[in-house]
Amino acid sequence: MLSPLSVPELAKLLGFLGNEQRLNIIRAIARDEKFAREISEEVGISRPLVNIYLKQFEKAGLVTGSNRIAEEPPYLKRYYKAVPFELAVNLDLIRDLGDD
Repeated sequence: MLSPLSVPELAKLLGFLGNEQRLNIIRAIARDEKFAREISEEVGISRPLVNIYLKQFEKAGLVTGSNRIAEEPPYLKRYYKAVPFELAVNLDLIRDLGDD
């Protein structure tokens, strides 16, 4: 379960997940691993933007990526898979968060 420790951390996480494009990316890789071009085509977002979001997801620990060698170009592909997570937001959580 995701456990933000402060109001700014929770706001950042909710803002990040509160984006329709980012949610569609997570949904695209929730069951099966895919590489950026597949995700881009599935969700209708440019590949550079998908790559930016995937890097942000990896940094946040919501997605894992692994490099694989392919038999045709591009020979090195990075596959992404969503990491199972749970985020429960309620009044008790918000009340108990720190300020910084």
